[in-house]
Amino acid sequence: AQLGAVLGREFTYEMLQALATVEEPVLLEGLRRLVEHELLYQRGRPPRSKYIFKHALTREVVYNSILARRQKELHNEIGMTIEQLYNHNLHDYYGILAEHFINSESYDKGAKYCRLAGKKAEKAASFEDAIAYTRKRIQCLENLPSKEDLLARIIDARSSLGLYMFQMYYF
Repeated sequence: AQLGAVLGREFTYEMLQALATVEEPVLLEGLRRLVEHELLYQRGRPPRSKYIFKHALTREVVYNSILARRQKELHNEIGMTIEQLYNHNLHDYYGILAEHFINSESYDKGAKYCRLAGKKAEKAASFEDAIAYTRKRIQCLENLPSKEDLLARIIDARSSLGLYMFQMYYF
């Protein structure tokens, strides 16, 4: 339940299995119990099943029961696992990767995926999303230790933000 809560309100068996440190029968039994006690909904059958927390509050309570340090570790593990499992179509996961790496305080990767998610949103003409990702990108960059190219990266991000805002008539 805790690993699922860090993955999000909805998660796949494939991701859970890739991250779990228990044997498959134990994992399946745990999931069966969570479904039986109506904490999770299950769609499909493993290994192609998806799980959804029945209530957002349940997920939130489970997530908040995890120590902050462990949450960061899990978010980082999840981000790296997504990079490995879905490296053939990472573009579908830019936003998710950005969130996990930001939550793990891996700000360099968070900034990278925010930039990619922002570009993807721009191509889809979703400038509100592009603005949101670019703001997160700027926050990530501002949390990084000072390097030679950091100022140029911040300027680039702020310039992108200005262009997106201009296109939305946010003068």
